Amino acid sequence: MYTKTKPEKLLNKNFVLLMLISLITSLGYSMISTLVSSYAVELGAKLAMAGTVAGIFSISALFSRPISGYITDILNKKSLCVLSTIMICLAMLGYLMAPNLGFFFFVRILHGIAFGISGTANLALVSEYIPDDNMGQGLGYYGLGQIMAQIVGPSIGIYIKNAMGYKVLFSIITLLTFIAVLILIFFFNYETAGSGRQPGNPVKKQKNITFDSFIAKECIVYALVAGLFSLGNGIMNSFLVLVGEERSIPNIGLFFSVNAVVLFFIRLTIGKVIDKASLLVVVDISLFLTALSMLFVGKTSSFYVVMFAAVLKAIGHGAGQISLQSACIKKVSPDKVGIASSTFYIGADIGQGLGPVIGGKISDMFGYSAMFYCIALFLVFVILAFSISEVKAGKNPA
Repeated sequence: MYTKTKPEKLLNKNFVLLMLISLITSLGYSMISTLVSSYAVELGAKLAMAGTVAGIFSISALFSRPISGYITDILNKKSLCVLSTIMICLAMLGYLMAPNLGFFFFVRILHGIAFGISGTANLALVSEYIPDDNMGQGLGYYGLGQIMAQIVGPSIGIYIKNAMGYKVLFSIITLLTFIAVLILIFFFNYETAGSGRQPGNPVKKQKNITFDSFIAKECIVYALVAGLFSLGNGIMNSFLVLVGEERSIPNIGLFFSVNAVVLFFIRLTIGKVIDKASLLVVVDISLFLTALSMLFVGKTSSFYVVMFAAVLKAIGHGAGQISLQSACIKKVSPDKVGIASSTFYIGADIGQGLGPVIGGKISDMFGYSAMFYCIALFLVFVILAFSISEVKAGKNPA
């Protein structure tokens, strides 16, 4: 039987190529994520519909996650990566050619499905090219492309849109994604190293597939709380540019760059604090900081206050989500860590998808300020609910 062995060196050719693919696809997403709502408005959408168009991406990705995990194990991983990247390229082309709001909405669904499959397949594939002794370091390096895309993508996207228009922006991203497809097809050699299973050999299917095969019930509360941090992301990504235009706040796109830079350093440094501190304390403080950032953005027209809110949101988001993800993993037995991680990300997807929809509804009825105030108030309520839940469970005695 044909088998493959993992490479001895971490920065091997295929690993670096997959890092590059992740950077390109994440950059394309980040460059347009803050502009989807405003483009939908330009196509004739009201705010509520614009929020729905933005949020349908994450909802589509959410529904593709369980299926993508299944097909990743039964199909050739390189072929699935190529297919999903082609789908992303077609979605970008669809953005460029969208004649109306309905077509744009359909393309958002396609992009979400493709992005969900791509993320799952690429992560499964890259793990085959990381030496076992460097798995944590390798996955950390692999994720740097996504963070870098978050740092520079929104500002680049907004700059290109303002200078040359949406069509040029979508054309550039389509070209970049097409280059990613060519890299996968012509430069990535799947047979050079890997997991020990021949490419394309199907995994033996489970005979009994149940709800527990996809969801870790003991992690649902943590996943839902984690989804609230993503809900804040969805609202900021969808409406902050529109808020900036309405209030004449200059360089509003820098919010996302500042947020990503602070988030980068939080992820590097917060781990030791989380390991020593109470989950309840970390999560409550994180929710409070996130609520505070919402209040500041809801009230201000000052560029500097908005940047301060970006810092607060990054600290809250980074510490809160990492602590909850760690709690999910510790909550289950070692053989269910994968399911626990999937449950956590499903919660995040739900929040990311519902944020723009809920935010759009509130904005349509009461305005942007009311939207941010309502979300802040809800987060304060969740602080109380989560605290009561944890204390009752006996994990964090008063």
